[in-house]
Amino acid sequence: MRKSVPLLRKIASENRVVAISVDGEGKNPVIAEKNRLFDENGNVFECEGISGIEHLKNGDLIVSHKDGITCLQKFKPGWNFQCETGAENLFSDGLNIVFSDALGKCYVIDHQGNLLFMPDNQSTLFISLGPQLAIADESGEVSLWSWSGEKTWQRPARGDIGERITAIGWNNDAIIIAREGHGLVPGEEEAIEVECWRDGKLVERSEPKGRVVAIDGVWLGLDMGGVQYYDKLAAELQHPVKKIIDGGDRALLASWFHIYMINGDEIVWSVEHQGMVEMIAVNDDWSVVMVAGEDQNDWTESEPVIILDANAEAESVALVKNEVDDWAEAPPIEIDAASLYDEKDDAFEALMAEEKVTSKSNAKEMSVLLDALEDQLSALEEDTKPINEDENLDLALHDINLLEDLDSEVEEYIAPVANSGNDITTQSDENGVAMVILDGSETYDPQSRVSSWQWINALGKEVAQSSKVKIKLNKGVHRFELRVKDSEGSWTSDALTVTIE
Repeated sequence: MRKSVPLLRKIASENRVVAISVDGEGKNPVIAEKNRLFDENGNVFECEGISGIEHLKNGDLIVSHKDGITCLQKFKPGWNFQCETGAENLFSDGLNIVFSDALGKCYVIDHQGNLLFMPDNQSTLFISLGPQLAIADESGEVSLWSWSGEKTWQRPARGDIGERITAIGWNNDAIIIAREGHGLVPGEEEAIEVECWRDGKLVERSEPKGRVVAIDGVWLGLDMGGVQYYDKLAAELQHPVKKIIDGGDRALLASWFHIYMINGDEIVWSVEHQGMVEMIAVNDDWSVVMVAGEDQNDWTESEPVIILDANAEAESVALVKNEVDDWAEAPPIEIDAASLYDEKDDAFEALMAEEKVTSKSNAKEMSVLLDALEDQLSALEEDTKPINEDENLDLALHDINLLEDLDSEVEEYIAPVANSGNDITTQSDENGVAMVILDGSETYDPQSRVSSWQWINALGKEVAQSSKVKIKLNKGVHRFELRVKDSEGSWTSDALTVTIE
């Protein structure tokens, strides 16, 4: 029999929940909707386009939104870090703050809002925080960065056919990487594999029980349903594991409408949520577990965030009174067969007799209506004259011309493609400087929709707002990014490297 733990409480939301967070002591659960965040003490902060929230160890709350990052100190705005392309994916280890923007660029800032560095990865796909910062991008590259901004390692490409990284995560000082080959794979290479790297060396390569979509510690969440503990399948589930929180020999995971507690051998307990579980947040000792999700139904109200204690003793569902609370299934209605199928039902016979009388009356009325309809059709035929072939042709040509006119007015939207030009290498003068021109005029824009230009340096600072700019640079290697925004609000970017010798 399935076991569960009781809910501690539920927190109602007005709109869809986009993020949840709780501090280490579990005293301050915070919930974010798209345009506001709030806690159980009545504190509210309004902000447009919220995408994430994280607690810092000093008690501050970090909010990512469409304009960048805001630090809240006791729910009052502190410092801000502006990012014109918005902050979309937010992570924090309690000290450092990492986020990626709408273009897939990654930023690392400290707890006071100072930019530490920007990794050179393009189109960030996954971010994982551990002893170092791990980043995987859409090209299949995985790299590690020290918190001082040094790139310490980059995973070598596997084969020539191509591959895709499906998940990354830390197990103490080892980075775990799940990958899959694109199409056919050569030789003895497996299509789906998990790699363990430590100190830049491949420690182990194994074939998992299925495609891996979530990693934390030694726990692997599988796309085909199930969770793997080391190389053993710890539990089989019917739906993909979307989120895992490692607890050593136990783990919390989200799959479909349930949150599960599992150990290396079995499911310890599970709790059903009203919505598909998308977010889990826990405090240090797991005494406060926040669970949020949506039922994906636009016609129903937003689902509440539930709070439970992962350390509570599991009991059978029948004994846990509020395990599913007010979203439990309706009780069955018992009725015996005789009541349901009794052929001597007097009420039924009376109803049938009444139906026969009604049918006769309706038949008579229908006959009258049909006679009247015949008269109207005859009158219409007298007033209708045939259309000759020439008139038919004229009407057809008119319809064709009308369609052509309409089609000519519909213009297909073609997004611009930024082009920062080729990398530049030039000699410095006797003072060790050189003048170079950054030229983005080759940007592909057939519909002239570009509304703004930005040249950004390696520190994330804007150096110009035009398609072409002349700048003076010292000896060294400099990296610049061209960001182009069109009238539809879409961004595109391209980068180049300038070397001054």
